[in-house]
Amino acid sequence: MKAQLKEALKVAMKAQDKLRLETIRSALSEIQYEEMQKSVNELGATESLQVVQREVKKRQEAIQFEEQAGRAEAKEKLVKEIAILEEFLPRQISSDDLEKIIVTLKEQTPGLSLNVVMKHLKDSYAGQYDGKSASEIAKRVLG
Repeated sequence: MKAQLKEALKVAMKAQDKLRLETIRSALSEIQYEEMQKSVNELGATESLQVVQREVKKRQEAIQFEEQAGRAEAKEKLVKEIAILEEFLPRQISSDDLEKIIVTLKEQTPGLSLNVVMKHLKDSYAGQYDGKSASEIAKRVLG
């Protein structure tokens, strides 16, 4: 992940794409900060993925504040930053596909609990779904 971000940073520098450059630098900075906090030379792929996801989530939350403040330009910038960061994340599972996975799991495992569903999703599809929507779908499917 880090190598992929560094390569994208070089491309953004050559293209003089200021927003892309700032966004990628921000993500790399957060990864380096996390490495420093954990006293490691390089984060694993899963941990780097979590850092980028956290950056996306921060921007999504900031969008809500910008909407409330009526700042359309700032909101638009955040939307573009999210799109840039999402290029480095695995393809997200749609709500319909997530529901199919949970329904199939329920059929295969009688007496299934929410905890088991969430653990299965985390183990099998890490970084590919939104936890909040997965939890809501699981609650609905499990009844």
